[in-house]
Amino acid sequence: MTDRTITEKETMKKTGANKTKVKANAGIRLNRFIAMHTGVSRRNADDIIKEERVLINGKKIKNLATAVKEGDEVAVDGKKIKYKEEPKIYIMLNKPQGYITAVKSEEGFKTVMELIKKETLKYKHIFPAGRLDFMSEGLLLLTNDGDFAYKLTHPKFDVVKTYIVEAKGELTPDLFNRIKKGVKLEGAGLLKPDEVRVVRKNPSKFILSVDLSHGKNREIRRIMEFFNLKILMLRRVRIGGLYIGDLPSGEYRILNRKTAELAIDNADKTELRSKPQQTKLKKPDSKISAP
Repeated sequence: MTDRTITEKETMKKTGANKTKVKANAGIRLNRFIAMHTGVSRRNADDIIKEERVLINGKKIKNLATAVKEGDEVAVDGKKIKYKEEPKIYIMLNKPQGYITAVKSEEGFKTVMELIKKETLKYKHIFPAGRLDFMSEGLLLLTNDGDFAYKLTHPKFDVVKTYIVEAKGELTPDLFNRIKKGVKLEGAGLLKPDEVRVVRKNPSKFILSVDLSHGKNREIRRIMEFFNLKILMLRRVRIGGLYIGDLPSGEYRILNRKTAELAIDNADKTELRSKPQQTKLKKPDSKISAP
């Protein structure tokens, strides 16, 4: 038995059997650790850390770069986090109008969680990954995987979402071009779709397909309101490479991880591009094998 093994065993005895343990010697970044074990997104975990609601070994932590190491005891809001890998679940819901995208409502509104059966809710910490407003409908993902939700919702990952918009009024060429160019609003900045396509139109109403990746609050509705257009229907039909398909309104489907990750396929590519690449010098006759 090596001296290092003896030291690790002694440390475990001193910290106690109920302490949170992390297997990786290098540790896990604190926001990721919180996301893994509570279901919150990394972004929300960052806020929790900044608010000094996290203790590691009894000390308040506010440094976002902190890592959780083997033998550390972690507590959030006074509650210890046990190191365990809970089963992950990915739910594709066709949200109807009249539901808010929240886990619970203090105002008495119906929430999307009411559409999920009790046997599915045996998975802990399920929450909506992203949002659709009260009168919007369509594709909404729910999960207990904080990392997945972070990639799905953070603007830096450029996850494209497609919406079908039906509006009242005549769509002239000038109006169409102005919608494509976007609008500048005080407090919101530039609201501009990634892409806009005409699906159908007649003198009294029209239907557009709109792509967004930056996800500002009520972006499509605010653009339409700027041009005094009344929205008759707003439905999200795609997130990344995942489509709503023929899933009935108010129904949901449990996805396997591979299918769910179609929604963040571009997010994973974006993350890889953002990481610094190490350049390796090759010998003149070296061969590059396919991955």
